[in-house]
Order: sequence, then C-alpha cells, then structure tokens
Amino acid sequence: MEQQIMKLLKRLAFLGYGSFEIKSIFRYAAGSDNLDELSYSQLNEVKAYLEKYEQLGSNFVAAYSK
Repeated sequence: MEQQIMKLLKRLAFLGYGSFEIKSIFRYAAGSDNLDELSYSQLNEVKAYLEKYEQLGSNFVAAYSK
C-alpha cells in the first residue's frame, strides 16, 4: 500500500503538481506528515484521495496537450 502511495505522489509530480501542493494534498488526506503512523484504513483513504488528484491532473494534461 505504501509503495502505491509513493508511486501516486511521484505521478502527481510528473503531472506538474508542485512539491508544496503535493505535501498539502497528502497532509490533508492523511492528517499527518508521516506515512508510518497511518492505519490500513487510513492508507486506503489517502490512496483514494491521491488517485482523485491524479485523475484530475491527467484530465487537465489531456485537455491542454491537444
């Protein structure tokens, strides 16, 4: 699960999100800065939240790269 979250964070950076934005998104979703402190259900919530932002970023890139 943690590896999937790390991949999503890297994907957000690739899509153009800034490091401050990524940290803010993660902090809002997790309620913490530390991945190790989260329970399995919290990790699932964070993953779903990051996937939503990945989809938004992908849609934006697709719309403006034509």
